[in-house]
Formats: sequence, structure tokens, C-alpha cells
Amino acid sequence: MSPASKVRIRPARPDDAPRVARLLALRGISVEEALDQAPRMIDALPVLLLASLPAPGGAAESSPDGASELTGQPARSVHGEDPALADSRAVPVALSGAFLLPGDLEEGRPERWMVSGLIVDPDARRRGIGRSLLTAVGAAVREIDPGEDLFSVVETANHASVAAHLAAGFEEAAHVDGYAGLVFDGDALLMRLPGAAEA
Repeated sequence: MSPASKVRIRPARPDDAPRVARLLALRGISVEEALDQAPRMIDALPVLLLASLPAPGGAAESSPDGASELTGQPARSVHGEDPALADSRAVPVALSGAFLLPGDLEEGRPERWMVSGLIVDPDARRRGIGRSLLTAVGAAVREIDPGEDLFSVVETANHASVAAHLAAGFEEAAHVDGYAGLVFDGDALLMRLPGAAEA
């Protein structure tokens, strides 16, 4: 069974702040900053999903689509372990979310759903976990706002992230050097996951 098939993706909860902070710290911010930002992210983002793998020697098993809480399916565990206990033992390996970016008339940019970032632990990369997480973020946005597209800005030099987005169904919308006030060192791609009406 591949790691992506064992991943458990679920909405981040207030008690996940230390798990979220651990992943935020992978972006190069201090542990203190990460611990400060994590609760605010959990509270502010309409979609914030945490991906975890069973602890080594642990017993958590995800639902067939890897997104049990998103699909309403009950979490399962092997060896009869309590799903809550299995979840508490799971190792957080990735984080992503989405928010509704207000439109900007001066820039001619309409209001749109944006991926808030994708963080995958270096030890869990190249296993399909980023793709699974982006797919789950897209499903969560469609559940909140059916038919709306989801956008993401990815630096073109980040080949792994571009590949994960493409594998999750995103398509290149435009090359940009900045977006919504963010300026990139190099070229970036505005990527679009078509809403349910087009998918």
C-alpha cells in the first residue's frame, strides 16, 4: 500500500495547533512564530486540512478516499484501535487550505478561492501526499461553494509543487511575477482547478 493510500486527511481543529505549527516551522519561521500563527490559521481559514500518516508501528488506517471526515465516512482503525487514539498517534506530514481572496477592481481581479499554501514534510515528499491533499482541498471548496474555481500560485522553479497541482487536476492559467500584492523572485504560475460545473 502506498503512503498516499494510508494518508488521513481531515480538517484542522483547535487542538491541532501544535501539529499545524510543526508543519509551519518547516517553512523556515521560528517555532515561536509557528506556535503563534497556527491557532489563528485554524480559526481564520474556511478550509485548512491536515494530512497525517500512521505512526511507525501505529494502527491508523484511512478511509478508501483518504478523506474520511470530508466525505462523512467514519474513521476506521486496524486491530480495533479507537480512531481518536489512532489519530492522536498519527504523524502530521502535510498541510494546505483555501480562502476566499477579495476581488480587486484596480487589478481587474475578481473574487476567487485561493490555495493558502502547500506544506509537505521533506520526509514525506514524492509519495503522492501533496496531490491527495490538494485534491481534498478542492473537494472542500466545492462543498462550500459549488461550481467555483480554485486558484493557486506556484513558483515555476518548484517542479514538485507544479507536478502535484497538475496531478490534482489544476491547469496553468497564466505566468505571473506577482499576484494580489505578492511579488516572486522568479516566474510563477497561476494555476486553476476548474469548479464542478466544468470538471
